Amino acid sequence: MSGIGAIRRWRRVLAAAAVAGLILQGAVLPAAAASATFGANSATSKFGDGISFAQAISVSAAYTEADIVIVLPGGGGPSVVQLTGTSQTNLTYKMDLSGGGVQPNTKVTAHFQLTFPDRTVVSGPDINVTYNDDRFAWQTITGKLVRLHWYQGDASFAQQALAIGEAGIAKAALFMGVTETAPIDFFIYPDQTPFYDALGPGTRDNVGGLANTTTRTLFALIAPGDLSYATTVVPHELTHVVFDDAVNNPYHAPPHWLNEGVAVYLSQGYDSSDRGLVSQASSSGELMPLAAIVGQFPTTQQRFFLAYAESVSAVDFFIRKYGQADMVKLIKSFGTGASDDEAFRSAIGSNLAAFDKAWMASVGVTAYQSYGPQPAPTGPLPPGWVAANGVTGATPAPTTAGAAESPAGSLGPSASGTPSSTSGKLSRTAQAAIVAGILSGIALVLLLLAHVLHRRNRQDIAP
Repeated sequence: MSGIGAIRRWRRVLAAAAVAGLILQGAVLPAAAASATFGANSATSKFGDGISFAQAISVSAAYTEADIVIVLPGGGGPSVVQLTGTSQTNLTYKMDLSGGGVQPNTKVTAHFQLTFPDRTVVSGPDINVTYNDDRFAWQTITGKLVRLHWYQGDASFAQQALAIGEAGIAKAALFMGVTETAPIDFFIYPDQTPFYDALGPGTRDNVGGLANTTTRTLFALIAPGDLSYATTVVPHELTHVVFDDAVNNPYHAPPHWLNEGVAVYLSQGYDSSDRGLVSQASSSGELMPLAAIVGQFPTTQQRFFLAYAESVSAVDFFIRKYGQADMVKLIKSFGTGASDDEAFRSAIGSNLAAFDKAWMASVGVTAYQSYGPQPAPTGPLPPGWVAANGVTGATPAPTTAGAAESPAGSLGPSASGTPSSTSGKLSRTAQAAIVAGILSGIALVLLLLAHVLHRRNRQDIAP
């Protein structure tokens, strides 16, 4: 027995050895992981054309895909673009901006990445570039927070504009209880065409200034000899930046009228011109409730300026009735992501609709025309039915000899105020027509049924 057991043990050893030999014979050592070395890179920007990116590379094996990952400020996430026609030594990509869409002073970050056959992804270093308006020879003067850029006008003009900007920032920050530390770039254009080119397609008429709060950049249309306009537009646009710092959150934005109303209130106040527009609209019945200007303002010139006038009127009413402290409380409530009603309740104890109604009453409006989709009017009801508004489906009034019969279901109560006993009856001719129609339908169904049974019988007897 011991010899047989020894043989069995050797057989198991030899079998294991054979299996191990087969495994070793067929084994493939893992290939070295694909690698890439990223060398020098560059990015060049040309206004109205685009941004060109380039990246030198050295790879150990052929890659299956090359991409560029682009990040814009406030873009909500990176954009990934697959490249075509790349080489093994250099990656290039041009970001086409000939159609606008990106304003000057936008900082763009990008990097290239390679995907290899084993699904290894290797990313290169970031490439940072600022998309500038390089059409002009800009001059820059820097204050405590504002960096002012201009290309037409002397140093005295720029110094005065900068002082206006610094004062506007300080006033807005103090009013809203915000501490500003990050710099703000302010670009002054003396002519409308290049100014609108910088703002991009879709810019509305009548725009003299714009604040891009994402890039902390302001643009204004100011001729060197028109600093009187700068005393309004510069603080106005800078107030938008401070306001955005106070309310910025990923959940909910405040009403547009509040943003614009605060900017107008701090830059020029509720002046006689805006008071006149609000008074005239109130008298003519054309005043818009605040609910109509929570988003973008109307595009027609008359209502565009009226929307601004109403905005500052509402802010002025709020501060006169509740005080600046409650305005600050309202703004900071929006900074938590609160809804409109939540923010207003937190600040003054009532919702936005109640404030809207109170403001309109303060300027002499107690009712207004409601535009937009309206409920459909109630249609005719069958006799005896009652609508939601309490109207009863009417019945014909009692008739006398020779009187015409009222149509069934016509609106209006019967002469006695109660449903008539003849309600809903049809004429003999109509009754006969209905009966004839029913009989014709039954006959047609029977005919079809007979046809189907006949065909089935034929199939059953077919050879």
